[in-house]
Amino acid sequence: MKALNVFYETEIVGVLSEDDEERLSFNYSKTWLENPHSFPLSIALKLTEEAYGHLLTKAFFENLLPEGSVKEILEEHSKTNIKGEFDFLKIYGEDCAGAFVITPLNQVPIKPNQNLKKEIELETLYGYLNQNKSLTDAIVNNEGGHFSLAGAQDKIPVIIEDTKLYIPLGNIPTTDIVKPHVRYFNSTKDSPYNEYFCMKLARAVGLNVPDVDIIEGEYPLYITRRFDRIEVDAVIKRIHQQDFCQARGITSSKKYESDGGPTFASNYNLVKDVSVAPIPDLNQLLMWLWFNLVIGNNDCHSKNLAFLQTKVGLRLSPFYDLLSTTIYKEISPRFSYSFGKQMLWYKMSKKNLAMQAKEMGISEAAFKNPANKLFKELDKHLEQNIEEFESRFPGIKTASVIEKEIKKRMRYFRDKFSLP
Repeated sequence: MKALNVFYETEIVGVLSEDDEERLSFNYSKTWLENPHSFPLSIALKLTEEAYGHLLTKAFFENLLPEGSVKEILEEHSKTNIKGEFDFLKIYGEDCAGAFVITPLNQVPIKPNQNLKKEIELETLYGYLNQNKSLTDAIVNNEGGHFSLAGAQDKIPVIIEDTKLYIPLGNIPTTDIVKPHVRYFNSTKDSPYNEYFCMKLARAVGLNVPDVDIIEGEYPLYITRRFDRIEVDAVIKRIHQQDFCQARGITSSKKYESDGGPTFASNYNLVKDVSVAPIPDLNQLLMWLWFNLVIGNNDCHSKNLAFLQTKVGLRLSPFYDLLSTTIYKEISPRFSYSFGKQMLWYKMSKKNLAMQAKEMGISEAAFKNPANKLFKELDKHLEQNIEEFESRFPGIKTASVIEKEIKKRMRYFRDKFSLP
């Protein structure tokens, strides 16, 4: 039996174990269970003395890991033989999404030393991109990084100080995430500008999103502030989060509804059931759905939603990974969720809207109200956001391409659903 410690700051939360048949299990520690301020890893992993078996344990910890080719490259290039989730977290579990730090059994997290960090020059990142290397792989295996970021896209966590980028060499929490352009397709070279524009527009119309930026250079680099980190007395602290797959106890292979994952209605009702402020969180979630439909984000799956642990309980986290995928013809035109049994926006009808509202257990008017508000805000802010984008990035046509898509969809939805 192999085991790893799971810590919150310096307190032992529990032990992650793997047996000889590579089956995982998790036990909360007695001290964590007795702590009046403790909280569970996820909704699915409630605080209990009983050990959790393989399926629920895997669902939480597997969702901390990269996916697809990023994970495969890391495993291939690692100096240590990695056979599965346990081995991966043993090496890379020092800085994951959320608040928990994973260490070997005989290792206790030391107090973070703010000086234990290494500057990464932009030219270094550009060099790796010129060689078509994964930044995740290069920073981990060539530069000494120890982190695990979930998802299929190549990205790295960094500390940004005075416009310089650093990676921690100890267990210092990172502050920001850096994404290069999506390299799966030839048409996605502008994806950092795409995501930057959509996130800025989302904030303008009233969605809760983190601060974002672009570092221009040989390659544009998209920067987003980590919402699972907070600065307290000039020290960065980790805040716990759980994405909706972790909350439900399912692996990342079921993040899409079409793969057997959650429907939007089930996510809506999850927020309704567990948020300590359900009314504002549900309003945000409905606006998020309509915003994704309007910008054409067909990749808004259940791992792109999360809960944050607050002092009073769970709240819907700020939104992330908002971009218009529909402008790239290689990406599926099907929406991430069925909208009243329909996944193609240009076939969505009043009948589909009525079915969707009924599935969520709300009236058609309650379902449409956030769309009414969103469309009014887009009428007010879209042109201004286009102007600001093109003023900062002259010659980059991404925003105007997305604008055409937004206006086309707004006309369609206004006509089909009788929106103002």
